[in-house]
Amino acid sequence: MPNLTQEELHRNVEKLRHAILSKINITTVSDRQRNSLRDTGIGGPVWVIQTTLPAPETEKGDCFQLIRDAILALSQGEETYHRPDVLDVHAEWTGHHTKVKHTTPETSLPQSEKFNHLMKDITASTTILYLHGGAFFPAMYRGITVKLAQLTKGRCLAVRYRLAPQNPFPAALLDCLIAYLSLLYPPPGSYHSPVSASSIILAGDSSGAALALGLIQIILAARHNQGTSTPTVRFHNRTVQLLMPGGATMQSPSMDQTYSSLPSWTRNAPYDVLQEDTPALLPDYPPCSIWPSNPPRGDVYCETSMICHPLVSPATALDWRGAPPMWFGMGEERLSDAAKVVAQAAVRQGVIVQWEEYKRMPHNWPMLFPRWWQAARCLEHWAAACNLFSGASGLLQNRGESIDWDGRTKEVDVRNLTELTTATVIQCMKAKQETMKPWTGKGATKSMM
Repeated sequence: MPNLTQEELHRNVEKLRHAILSKINITTVSDRQRNSLRDTGIGGPVWVIQTTLPAPETEKGDCFQLIRDAILALSQGEETYHRPDVLDVHAEWTGHHTKVKHTTPETSLPQSEKFNHLMKDITASTTILYLHGGAFFPAMYRGITVKLAQLTKGRCLAVRYRLAPQNPFPAALLDCLIAYLSLLYPPPGSYHSPVSASSIILAGDSSGAALALGLIQIILAARHNQGTSTPTVRFHNRTVQLLMPGGATMQSPSMDQTYSSLPSWTRNAPYDVLQEDTPALLPDYPPCSIWPSNPPRGDVYCETSMICHPLVSPATALDWRGAPPMWFGMGEERLSDAAKVVAQAAVRQGVIVQWEEYKRMPHNWPMLFPRWWQAARCLEHWAAACNLFSGASGLLQNRGESIDWDGRTKEVDVRNLTELTTATVIQCMKAKQETMKPWTGKGATKSMM
C-alpha cells in the first residue's frame, strides 16, 4: 500500500477525475446501468450465493403503507411520488471462504449448499445488510461486501434493489425494507434462519447510505405514528414487529441529493473526483430509452418535489432520537457538509456516533483507490464498527477523529463538526430545488434513443 505525498495524491485524483469526465458525459444512463450490472465472475476465497426474497402480499398495514405513512409524517411540503409495485427482491449473500487460494475457481455446488458452507466458515454473528451506491442508477457492491465479510468474519446480504430512473423513489427503499424484514422474518424457502435485529448492521456507500438512513427514518416514523417503541407491519400474511437494527454504517454518504447546495461542494472540489452534481441533467447529455423519464422530471431518482424529503435526503431529517449507533467514514469530499450535519444532529439528540474524516480523500476512495493505506484503514475501521454495533466486540461510545494524508490523527468533537444546522441545510436545498427543471433531452447534441 503506497504512502503517497500530497502531490501524488492530487495527481491520482486528477487522473481519475479526467478519466471519469471523458466517459460520463457521453455514456447514456442505460449504458451505465448495463455496464455496472455485468458480472465480473466469482472465484477465490469467497462464498457468493444468489437469492430471491419473495414479495409479500399487498394488504392493509403492509410495507408500502409503512413507507407512505413515513412520507406523510416527515413531509416538508407538497411532495409527489410514484407508487411502486411490490416485487420479488434479488440479493446476494457474501462470506469469506476459508482455506481456499485466490486462484481457485467458483464451486459448482447448488446455492443452498454453498450457503450452508458459508455458515460454517463465519465466526461472528454480524450480518451486514449492504445497500450499494451509484447515485441510485448504476449498481456496484461486490468488492466491498467481500472485504467486509472477510474483515468482520460475518456475512453480508447485498440488495440488488430496483434502479432509477425507470424505478423512481420509493421503489429502491421498498426493496430495502422488504430485504430487512426478510432477515428478521425469513419467508418460506429462505436459506437463512431468523436474524436478531441487534445483529443486523445497515451498511451503505454514497447513495446507499441515504437508503440506510431512510430505513432508520421509516422505523422512527412508525414508532411515532403508532405511538409505541415496537411498531408493527404486515409481512407475508402476519403481523410482525418492526425492530431497530443494531447500527448503521456509512462510507462517503450522500445525504443531500441536490448535491451542490452546501459550501463543501465548492470548498472541497480540488480533492474530489466528483465534478458535475448531476451529469444526466446537463443540456447535452445523451438521452436513451429510459432517460428522460416519461413524463420528464428534474431528477433521475425522484420527483423534484421529493428532493428535500428526509427519506430522499437524510440531511433534512429533524429527529434522530431513538436511532441506533452510527459510523461515518468520510473523505475531504464535496458532499461532506451534509454528512457532518447528520452526524452532529444525531449525536446532539443522544445517538452514539463515530466519525472518521480522511483528509484529501475523494468520494468513495476505498473503492477507487484500494491500494492506498487510507482505503485499508477505512475498511478495517468500517468492519470494526459493524462488529462493535452488533455486540460482537468493544464498548459503545461517541468518537471523532481526523486522519491526515500522512497518517497523523487528531480528535474531533462530533457534537461540533460544522456551523451548519439542519434548518440551514433545508433552506439551501430548497433554494436549489427551485432551480431544478424537468430534463427533456432536447438540448442533447446526439440522440442515443
